[in-house]
Amino acid sequence: MTESAASVPRLVVGYIATDRGRDAISLAISIARSVEIELVVTIVRPESSTFHAAGSIPKDGTGIVAQQLDEWLEEALALIPDDIAARGVIHTASNESKGLMEVASDEGAVAIVIGARATTLMRQFRIGTVATSLLHSSEVPVVLAPAGRSDIGPVSRITTLFGARPGAAALIGSAIEAATAFDVDLRLVALIENDGMAEDEIAEVTEFAEEYGGAVLAARASDLFASGRATVVSEGGADIEEAAESVEWISGELAFIGSSRLGHGRVFIGARARRLLRVLPVPVVVIPRRTLSRTDDATGADTSARADGDAQAAAGEQR
Repeated sequence: MTESAASVPRLVVGYIATDRGRDAISLAISIARSVEIELVVTIVRPESSTFHAAGSIPKDGTGIVAQQLDEWLEEALALIPDDIAARGVIHTASNESKGLMEVASDEGAVAIVIGARATTLMRQFRIGTVATSLLHSSEVPVVLAPAGRSDIGPVSRITTLFGARPGAAALIGSAIEAATAFDVDLRLVALIENDGMAEDEIAEVTEFAEEYGGAVLAARASDLFASGRATVVSEGGADIEEAAESVEWISGELAFIGSSRLGHGRVFIGARARRLLRVLPVPVVVIPRRTLSRTDDATGADTSARADGDAQAAAGEQR
């Protein structure tokens, strides 16, 4: 592999031969249309298969199961346009979520994309077993593709949703990184129960965002705000869901939400974030809580750590 090829970020796309798998592919294509990235389409083969009519299926991948998986992987890759870098992986693991996390680790992937289950009445995302496991264990962001609405076209804006609890440093930092990478506008939305944010609170969040991540990332954030491409707003409601339902969305938008502090550097979906998933009509990126941004260097680490502490009173992760 050449040095340039090795430097291209990778996105693991969890695929199964259903609408959920095709939703994940569609969203991954939209992301790849907006930023240079390689798609690693992944099918997880269970160590103990149930695809047999009689007798056990060999664990070495031979037989009808392996043939079927190869066909499904070919079908998945055929959905991806030729101008998008993509390759397929069939990975054996004890379960699908573990397999996706193992591939993400092996590939150094920036995130895992999976499709949500079919919607139910008044519920935008229905979280199945695989998604639940990923949202409690993944060390990289998990991107949820909404059923039937994942072909969003080029990414147009990053919106970060946060509440009143401390610990949004990683969330806001990841949103700044994404907005810079996609070269799109950034919107920081505080979801407040009952009342919106006061002007001084909005100023405090803005100041934190402009300083986050040390010299390199802070300069990017300041440029976004100075050019009017980054804004801080608030939405109030009787509860977190009502506040989120008041948020207006545009075509091609991605919503970023944070994981619970219980995750210790991994994604850990909490009750508040689950409530948000019920009402958000756009693809959702769930960010693991971590102390410092991946882009931090020796000159920026102190600034990032200080900003993480300063943000405690101004922003919060979803829990």
